[in-house]
Amino acid sequence: MLTGQIGLRRHSTGWVGKAIEWATRSHTHHVVIAVSETVCISAEPGGARYRPISDYPSLVWSRFGLTTAQQDLIRDAAADYEGRPYNYAIYGPLLWQRITGRKVDGWVAQWLSERPNENCSQLSDDIYTLAGFHLFPDIPELVTPGDFERLFESLGWLETHSLTGVQQ
Repeated sequence: MLTGQIGLRRHSTGWVGKAIEWATRSHTHHVVIAVSETVCISAEPGGARYRPISDYPSLVWSRFGLTTAQQDLIRDAAADYEGRPYNYAIYGPLLWQRITGRKVDGWVAQWLSERPNENCSQLSDDIYTLAGFHLFPDIPELVTPGDFERLFESLGWLETHSLTGVQQ
């Protein structure tokens, strides 16, 4: 069942997606959460919104063994985020992380985490956290699509790949 699962969109063909993959040292540029078997929630320019899963062909899905109650918690948490504005402010810190090799922390990370604005990986992490699942306890603020990819790899849902084809 897809409800409550996290989907990763990988191997972008567009320049924005490729830039996100480069900045996050991954092959993943977008993250969504299935709120039903046919609908997901996605943070994107224009705000967080529900979309048909079919809008995102070839997603790699998580395989959490969710109960019906847990799926309901995730779906209900997602409803709290619908319409949240997109977090364009994330791009500068992502570039900083890529260039320096250091995670953004301190007041910048705190400010990013307290804004109502959401980018795709923030949205997915925030929904899971609100539903009671802390996927990234060691990452207090700035979760990226690359962090989701590395989580999927650590759980055996993706093969570990070198970043061949992603400029380093």
